Amino acid sequence: MKNSISKDLRFILILPLFLLCVVGAFAQGMVVRGTVVDESNQGLPGVTVLVKGTTTGAATGLDGEFTINVPSGNAVLVVSYVGFQTQEIAVNNRATINITMATDSKVLDEVVVVGYGTVKRRDLTGSVYSVKSDEIVQIPTHSPIEAIQGRVPGADITRGSGAPGSNPTITLRGNRSIAGRDDLASRNAPLYIIDGFQGGNINDLNPNDIESIEVLKDASATAIYGAMGANGVIIVTTKKGAEGKARVSYDGYYGVTQYNFPKSRTGQDYIQLRREAARTIGLWNSEADDARIFDGPGEWDAVQAGQWVDWLDLVKENGTQQNHALTVRAGTEKTKVFASAGYFREEGMLRNSDFTRYNLRLNLDQQLSSWAKVGVLSQVTQSQQNQRRNPLSQALTISPLGVPYNEDGSIRQFPLPDGTTISPLADERTDFIARNNTLRTSVLANAFVELTPLKGLSFRSSFGTNIALSRQGIFDDATSINRANTRVSQASSETRYGRNLNWDNVLSYTRDFGGHNVTITGITSYIQSDEDRLFAQGQGQLVASQLYYGLDATNTATTRPISSPFIGSKNLAYAGRLNYNYKSRYLLTVTGRYDGASRLAPGNKWDFFPSVALGWNISEEAFMQGVEQVTNLKLRASYGVAGNYSISPYGTQSLLVANQRYMGFGEIAAPAYYFSELVGNPNLGWEKSATTNFGFDLGLFNNRIAAIVDVYDTKTTDILYPRTLPTSTGVTRVNENIAATRNRGIEVALTTHNIQTNDFSWSTTFSFTRNKEEITELIDGTDIITNETTSLLIGRPVSSFYTYKLLGIWQANEADEAARYSVGNYQFQPGDIKVADLNGDFIINADDLGYIGSTVPQWLGGIQNNFKYKAFDLGVYLFARFGQTINAEFLGRFNPSGTGNGPEIANYWTPENPSNDFPRPRRGSSLNNYVGYTGYQALNFVDGSYFKIRNVTLGYTLPKTISQRVKLENLRVYATASNPLVVSRHHLLRNYDPEGGGSESNPLSRQIVFGVNVGF
Repeated sequence: MKNSISKDLRFILILPLFLLCVVGAFAQGMVVRGTVVDESNQGLPGVTVLVKGTTTGAATGLDGEFTINVPSGNAVLVVSYVGFQTQEIAVNNRATINITMATDSKVLDEVVVVGYGTVKRRDLTGSVYSVKSDEIVQIPTHSPIEAIQGRVPGADITRGSGAPGSNPTITLRGNRSIAGRDDLASRNAPLYIIDGFQGGNINDLNPNDIESIEVLKDASATAIYGAMGANGVIIVTTKKGAEGKARVSYDGYYGVTQYNFPKSRTGQDYIQLRREAARTIGLWNSEADDARIFDGPGEWDAVQAGQWVDWLDLVKENGTQQNHALTVRAGTEKTKVFASAGYFREEGMLRNSDFTRYNLRLNLDQQLSSWAKVGVLSQVTQSQQNQRRNPLSQALTISPLGVPYNEDGSIRQFPLPDGTTISPLADERTDFIARNNTLRTSVLANAFVELTPLKGLSFRSSFGTNIALSRQGIFDDATSINRANTRVSQASSETRYGRNLNWDNVLSYTRDFGGHNVTITGITSYIQSDEDRLFAQGQGQLVASQLYYGLDATNTATTRPISSPFIGSKNLAYAGRLNYNYKSRYLLTVTGRYDGASRLAPGNKWDFFPSVALGWNISEEAFMQGVEQVTNLKLRASYGVAGNYSISPYGTQSLLVANQRYMGFGEIAAPAYYFSELVGNPNLGWEKSATTNFGFDLGLFNNRIAAIVDVYDTKTTDILYPRTLPTSTGVTRVNENIAATRNRGIEVALTTHNIQTNDFSWSTTFSFTRNKEEITELIDGTDIITNETTSLLIGRPVSSFYTYKLLGIWQANEADEAARYSVGNYQFQPGDIKVADLNGDFIINADDLGYIGSTVPQWLGGIQNNFKYKAFDLGVYLFARFGQTINAEFLGRFNPSGTGNGPEIANYWTPENPSNDFPRPRRGSSLNNYVGYTGYQALNFVDGSYFKIRNVTLGYTLPKTISQRVKLENLRVYATASNPLVVSRHHLLRNYDPEGGGSESNPLSRQIVFGVNVGF
């Protein structure tokens, strides 16, 4: 009995252990082997095979074979490879699994936004380049345009100022129109379309809100916008809601910025310049003569006391930049919502300069029925910008001898021993010395209704309005830098109220039959722009703390300018487009637009702008089906004409202008009027640009290598330009169609997926642009010579420099040769400026002035490399701009007399230092009053070519298994360095970022930021 019970007990105890062993055996992992092939049964190397929900994975070998350990026979494998569709395959206890990958055509089927519609990339005939949201947010900036610098072939994007809130300029395929240097960027700026509406300001957008940016460059793509699209079109699509649960995300960063600017001379370096200037004219032989050459009031005492001041160091400080964006995406089957709030603040590297912007956006789409849809796209932007008069030029040229602060720590207005030179810090003494404050509010409200009553037929009516209100107030106290000469305060205030209305109607019909696809689109577009302005200015503000308010308290003894103009214009257009393709193999696009502009003269207000484009998808041909290496090969060709009416709204009319001073008839005052300096031209017509474009798209190895190449030729004729008139006419200018330009170039975009494994990936995007810009016609066929920076030269780019060609400095061993050249009765000698004698007469005069360079680069390019290793990501963006000339203003600050100051990089000539950069110093002389310095104007103009590491970002994404524990969808932290390295081709620019164009006002900076991306 006992034995029986014992046996039973042993059995009961052993049975659970046995069952555990059996279960454990079945629960043990297993090894799965297999081969991954493509649709032609060729093995695919480098395919990633992952166990779903884990980090366990493997990569296929050269023949596509793989081996992977799975936790159980119920595991699921996730198989992915660039250019193929990702697959999920259940193991189902199989030890061997062979997998066939299907080609992923989503790249070719990607929908590209074009004018008044969309098209699949495979059916695209025009030159259109897309930048997606993940690329736009890689660079920490408030400007979406700056974020795509170097990424779009054909787009030359530069930021000329480092001031807080400043925006970059962009030209697409060169400058077509001619204008003064200050207006050149706006005259050649592209048209911006934001969510299908014209009239918005792209710099009001938060980059985090943007889904994609499409850049339309050739006439086939832009002709649908007629008069508005001559300089190219940039289409911005903001994010929309998505069906599913609400997804909340936060993106923010904070960083520090720092100037990169040449230093001024101090200490021994400054003393030596003063000595050399005096030695040249025989006033200095040894240190015993120092007291004699520092002969200004209190100078020698300051030198002996060591009262050296680094003014540049005092006026600048580290700036900061921060950005915070909160977004919500949600929706149901019929209702989709996207909402966001943004905050951006940048504090400049000059005190009292900053920029703050707030954004609110709401995008709503509502499906009313199976054939009706409505939507609203809205945004409110409010910003405040405080600008500072540039103190860098003052800090660079003021003597380094002085006492910047009083004993109580306050700023001394006149810090030098002479007691008359104003301090570069003068505007910082109180909050009521110098203010330039701009408040701006922009409201963008757009709505649409879309009807699809029949299969293939759609109608969309869109109405949008953009309201912009701004106020700029400027106050300069009598003791400010700006008013240092007059010693009288000045205040002004200007308000603007702008309204822009845009009403578009688009009717489209699409039909497929027998392999043929036809889409016909008809468009009407109406735009109205109005703006009210009010400006008032006065001097002698009674109380400084009133700033630019209470202008009625200013002095009535001086003229108080007041103006309140109204500016308005209207445009109306009718357009049509035909898209045809046969089996996505042969493509045709025909566009025509009939445009009317109110600002042109009667009889010339309307014109027609056509375009045609052809495409051939060679890769869709039967004879290409066996060429597995070629995924996509398409040839494109287009020709079209676009218009431009870039003159002021009343530029064809003769206007009367009110005189600010009244006329007097005895003791009776009467208002006075005079004719505007611009006389009307009733024959003024359209400026037109005709563009021929040839291109091809290539995709290899399932688009692991993808290239887009375009070659173009744009001829712009009848350019609108203000012609100068003789003063005897009583007016000075008239707008006429009197010039022509030409832009030719090549653009290349290349994307490669270099390595793709389970743990590591590396991809590269490369862009290259080469454009030749030239003026081909001017009135009377002759150059228009004005000065060094604004002359117009046939055969040269619009923005060219015209002065002496600098060859260097005459050296001691060239004394005899130098003496052969003269200015008047003066013969050149060693240490003088050496310029080219263009006409060979050995006389240096105005006949030797010529073209020395242009702001237009010979080529520009960018390379983005993205690396990813497990949870880490690294992005490195390189950018280069080559062949342009810049006007480096700070180089013109060289003071050869040895007084004042200048940049320490100005390496001047002495008998012991045979420099080729700057001439020999000479006491009592300035660059413009000593004949040996003839040609000094050329000192400023240097090669502005540069290469920079534009952006480096290192990020880490927390594994989902950890982030989900704290209720987060994802969490990524990162650090970004902007402009950490700038390499200039010219040695005199080693402490300056040439992208700034040579301006010494608000130079560009280096920046490092730390940020976080959180999904809830």
